[in-house]
Amino acid sequence: MASNCSRRIWITGGSSGLGAALAEALLEHGSQVALSVRKADEARTLQTRFPGQLLVVVGNLTNPLTVKQACARLYEHWQALDSLIINAGTCDYLDVPLGGAFMEQIVRSNLAAATHCLDAATPLLRVGHAPHVVGVLNRISSLQLRDPDRPARPTNNLVQVFEGARDVLHQHGIALTVVAPQTVQHPVTASLATPQAWTAQQAAQAILQRLAQHPERLVLEALSADTLWPLPS
Repeated sequence: MASNCSRRIWITGGSSGLGAALAEALLEHGSQVALSVRKADEARTLQTRFPGQLLVVVGNLTNPLTVKQACARLYEHWQALDSLIINAGTCDYLDVPLGGAFMEQIVRSNLAAATHCLDAATPLLRVGHAPHVVGVLNRISSLQLRDPDRPARPTNNLVQVFEGARDVLHQHGIALTVVAPQTVQHPVTASLATPQAWTAQQAAQAILQRLAQHPERLVLEALSADTLWPLPS
């Protein structure tokens, strides 16, 4: 990601945890931020602190029509997008109370939201400045749907949603960084990382500090996923 100052950035999964912390850090550095949340009041504090800088986008991004409407708002406000941060470990799309299969629901919902957002935002990114897509996953959302012994594809594996889009994004001059934990089946890099007790703010700062070099992949290992991606209450 280029210098954050005055960049137009859309962050998904921003109701709480890591998504909200990324938004706060970027706003403090002068970026224009569109923040996707479940309910408008979840962004009220940031909206009060950063009037004119923050655009709150309410809606469930697993719905492709909602995503298209969100991108229409971004075009109306900015005419382009410089960065898209897909917080793909979020629990923003889960129904409350949670069902017994909530882990599968996290995977399915983030798979759908990431796919829709990538597709709909690419035209805006193509006309942005130094455009950059960042996909942030956790250990749950990195799981493969259905039989884990089957080949990983964009239809059943979130890492492959991003990796499958890499060549097309590159052809349009759009950088891609995948931030995810290591897995045996689908390692992010050859590097090893020790799980840490990150706060959302610490993880956000660590990620943003490393994005300036546009790395293709970063490893994020958290001792507690719930700290960075709280379950809805």
